[in-house]
Amino acid sequence: MGQPREATGPPDFIGVGTQRSGTTWWFMCLLEHPEIRAPRSGNKETHFLTRFARGPMTREDVAIYHHRFPRRPGELAGEWTPRYVHDFWIPRLLRRAAPEAKLLIMFRDPIERFRSGVPKERSTRQRPSSRWAVADAIERGRYAAQINRLRREHPGAQLLVLQYEKCVADPVTQYRRTLEFLGADAEKPPPDFQRRRGRSRASQKAELWPDMTEALRASLTDDVRALAAQEPEIDLRLWPNFAELAPDTPA
Repeated sequence: MGQPREATGPPDFIGVGTQRSGTTWWFMCLLEHPEIRAPRSGNKETHFLTRFARGPMTREDVAIYHHRFPRRPGELAGEWTPRYVHDFWIPRLLRRAAPEAKLLIMFRDPIERFRSGVPKERSTRQRPSSRWAVADAIERGRYAAQINRLRREHPGAQLLVLQYEKCVADPVTQYRRTLEFLGADAEKPPPDFQRRRGRSRASQKAELWPDMTEALRASLTDDVRALAAQEPEIDLRLWPNFAELAPDTPA
């Protein structure tokens, strides 16, 4: 007998955030599992829903989106577009495009994410505006506001909150936790996490001067505190720029 025929439909899972937080590494690790499939294009990110800032999403658009996710019986298909949680119009569209999809989000120390993200924003624009890039990078680090919007617009969603620093420190445990959430066999041998991470990009990070670091910390502290209060998976002791906010940190 031949292989079972492929079918298409809404993705089983969608990674919605966040940029420069290890999502490519984690998605590639997930793809090494035999039950998990990438979109038809083979790319991690489809950016399909971002286009509907310019016009409505029709039934035909939803059908096109579903066609991007072929899989055989027993397989799970999905994508991970980190800007989905940042774009305010997308959480509402998730209910129409993939109402049963499980959602994943990876958070990272927002100042470290900022340091990593600003050079990338500048390098991908022909006429970069440093002020625009800085403002956008700061807004992408307001995690509590973004996840609140996601939960409000998609209240029935099954959402897994991951922390990049935990995934780096104990990848096997977090990998199995992710597989269990997705409904895949968590007992399969894990991938080579270090190989998938590749070379360090520390040299590409923006160097921040003290005034900028303090300004970022002042701007983001309330949001970080709110995130930690509502998302118990976030361990602020692992975020060096906000470790003093951890509940068990002496005053």
